Parts: sequence; structure tokens; C-alpha cells
Amino acid sequence: ASVAARARQPPAQQVASAVPIGGYGGSSSSGTAVTGGEYEKDLILELCPPGGMKAEPPPDKLEEFARSVPSLNPDLVCPALLDALEEGNPWIMRAKALCVIETVLTVEAERIGGEDANNMAYADYFYACHEEIAPLANHARASVKGPARRVLALLGSEGGAATNGASGGSSGAAPAAAAAPPVAPPANLLD
Repeated sequence: ASVAARARQPPAQQVASAVPIGGYGGSSSSGTAVTGGEYEKDLILELCPPGGMKAEPPPDKLEEFARSVPSLNPDLVCPALLDALEEGNPWIMRAKALCVIETVLTVEAERIGGEDANNMAYADYFYACHEEIAPLANHARASVKGPARRVLALLGSEGGAATNGASGGSSGAAPAAAAAPPVAPPANLLD
């Protein structure tokens, strides 16, 4: 199974710390989503449609999504975002998904603020799947390459963006290539 397939199966500790969805103002502890992730999938599809004029979600929708991140279940949002990155999806959809991932990681880091590094479900999930994001850091289009590199930097695995193909580790060990930052190639003016 691929890294993404393994990561889609939520670890026991993430399930225990999953944030309940409070979309209806429910304050009971039994208010977790029982929709099978349809709400989250629809939300991601709305932010990352396979077409459009821009390689980023509309700023107003992205801001609204950023405000809702703390109330969303990472075990449902992360797989939907990773699905949007899959090979075969239009490049524009992948670029938008990377922008959403960057937003999720930024919101989570600001919310946690270094207080509880063990409760970073989004960062943990995407770090486990960084091998699926790393090839996008060398994509032909700058609108995919830039967000991919920023996401990898937020995950602390920018050394994993190198295309050496040696990402066969199975235990999730940190890449050793983080000694020197990669040199940015010239911008592709055709984007």
C-alpha cells in the first residue's frame, strides 16, 4: 500500500484526539461527524475545483475555510486533500489543494502556537505523506511548485523535495538531506 493509503487509515491516537465538528453549534461531546466525510469532501471540492482561472482558491472562501479548520475533523479533511493531489487530477486542482494544505498547516501552527506539538494532527498526517507531496516541488508549473515547496517547508521536510527517488523509508524517519536549502530554478514565465 502507498504512503497515502496507509495514512488514510487513522492511527488510534489521532482518532482519540479528533476534533468534533461543531457546524451546528452542538456543544455535546457526542457531536462528532457521522456523515462519512461527505461534508469535508464537498468542502475540499468547493475549494479545489478541477477548473477555473486561478491556481488558488478564492481568498474569501479560503479565509472562511481557515476560520473553520479548528472545528473540522483532520481524519476526514486530510484524505480529501490528499485525493486532490493524486496524479491524473488537473494541475490547477493540485495547485489549489496545496494552497489549502498550506492554509491548514498555518492555521494549526498558529492555533497550537508551539504549546502542544503532540496535538498537530494535520501536520502529522501530511508529514507521513510528504513523499506524495515532494515530487510536486519539482513540477513544471510554478503555481504547483511554489505551494508544494512551502508545504514541505512547513512540515520541516523541505529536504524531501529533492528528486533523488530514495524515499523508500517505511518508518517515517526524517529526511537527512536538510543540510543545504535547495536552489530555486528560474521562474517559468509560461505559467
